[in-house]
Amino acid sequence: MAQLQNKEHQKLVIKPRHMDFPFGSLKNIKFFDDNIYKSAFMAGLSASFPAGETEFLNSVKNYRDQIKNPELLKQVKGFIGQEGHHSHQHALVNKELDRLGYKTKKVEDALQKVIDTRVSKFTHKFRLAHTVSAEHITAIMAEFLINNPKYMHGMETPFKDLFFWHAVEEVEHKSVCFDVYMEVIGDEKYLAKVMKLSVFLIQMRLAKHMMILAFNSKHWWNLKEFGSFISWMFGKGGMWRSLRKPYKEFFEGNFHPWGNGGLELIEKWSKDYYRPEQNKDSEEYAAAQSI
Repeated sequence: MAQLQNKEHQKLVIKPRHMDFPFGSLKNIKFFDDNIYKSAFMAGLSASFPAGETEFLNSVKNYRDQIKNPELLKQVKGFIGQEGHHSHQHALVNKELDRLGYKTKKVEDALQKVIDTRVSKFTHKFRLAHTVSAEHITAIMAEFLINNPKYMHGMETPFKDLFFWHAVEEVEHKSVCFDVYMEVIGDEKYLAKVMKLSVFLIQMRLAKHMMILAFNSKHWWNLKEFGSFISWMFGKGGMWRSLRKPYKEFFEGNFHPWGNGGLELIEKWSKDYYRPEQNKDSEEYAAAQSI
């Protein structure tokens, strides 16, 4: 790996958008394409965020005092703000998922216990390297979804809006943890090893979460829906299959998260997916609340 020569990405202003999504309008336990496995996968992903994102920002905080680059320090502050708000919003939607019949609280608590009793005991170096790895996976997933909105077709609007918003902020701060790691640690071989371990652990945990939530929903027996999920995820043009190339780029000698661009996706989100009436800082939100 090598640092990106063009430092323009460090001029990007990263700050959280304070959103308010109408999660109470979620109606169907099979809220994604009337498919229990697609829905349970997204519910499991959401259930992992409150504890997971908090661990990510804590792993960066461990090194904040060692960062000398003032622009990077500003981006770290923005990253922490965004991740904290992601945790908050997913905690809110997870309560609604519980209402629909998922046991997301069980998944949340189990992951938090793993972080408290095991992950927190690991070295700061490993925790930051794991965060860099996880942030790369979430960033390439985010870029895929913004570029391929058809993969969100059939999802109830509040959940779709939540994930598109989460996706654009993952794109915005996709290099922050990597840049912190390279500045304060810089051990590229170690990072590559942790990435290989992390992607395996992430896949196993997401699969486990999906199966737990699907089985507890009492709708798990639908083989047609399971086949549709497998095609959506692993078939030709499927999401996980499509992530192979950007995942492998992480191990190339000239890798940097902004190496293939991505700023245009922020503009695409603003144009195609942003709903200002959901942004607490917007005039549209204030007007909607006054009605």
